[in-house]
Amino acid sequence: MDVTVMQSEASSSLFQELGVGRVVLPTRDREASELSAPEKLAAGWKKDVLLVPGAALVILAILLISLIAQLSFMGAISHTRNQQVLYSQFRESLANATAPTGQVADGSLVALGTPVALLEIPAIGVKEVVVEGTSSTQLMSGPGHSRDSVLPGQSGNAVVVGRQAGYGGPFARLGELKVNQKFSVTTGQGVQQYKVSAIRQGNQAPVGNPASRLTLVSATGTPFVPNKALFVDADLTSPVQATPTQVLNQSSLAKAERAFGG
Repeated sequence: MDVTVMQSEASSSLFQELGVGRVVLPTRDREASELSAPEKLAAGWKKDVLLVPGAALVILAILLISLIAQLSFMGAISHTRNQQVLYSQFRESLANATAPTGQVADGSLVALGTPVALLEIPAIGVKEVVVEGTSSTQLMSGPGHSRDSVLPGQSGNAVVVGRQAGYGGPFARLGELKVNQKFSVTTGQGVQQYKVSAIRQGNQAPVGNPASRLTLVSATGTPFVPNKALFVDADLTSPVQATPTQVLNQSSLAKAERAFGG
């Protein structure tokens, strides 16, 4: 045999042993290449199915972060701007003696969102214009007066609802109030003085039956994940004001306004 041929065959054999000139597929690719067409289709489908939950979680996280940003940051800016406008409107109505003093004004119900009082609680840094109505729309601007209750200072029970978190969270520190602490509410009938008489949570019933009481309503628990309703009862210590006849009761309110009914 020719020496050249023998050397060529020897070199070829050596190259094969060393793997030179041979394409070696990665393990996964070899496994994939050995799969039949239906098996390849099934494997690809499984990969897609596994990707769906992960993508859904990412989208959900983005939406949640966007919602919290809207409620916390953009909502706070909106709340501050609305309060400035409401304060100007309420101050003007006080100066002109046109601030609402009851549920009926000129034969009509007080319009939702109308400023009806100025709530000042120094102990927790609250100075908020209270608007008429307690739906989520009204509570974006500030605390809301429940329309089935009297106004602060009048005979009976007045109810004011405020957000614990989001849109300024005006009642974020409501749970810090203590019995006997004092605060005031300015209405079209003057400055009404109050003293905290009780702090309640959940289904705890109010204690006593004062001539005039104001109940501040919010929530307890982690912001945006409340676990109980919070009620702060305060008794009027200044003279009781004239009280117009009520024309609304709780059953007359829209469902959205009864969410925090206390």
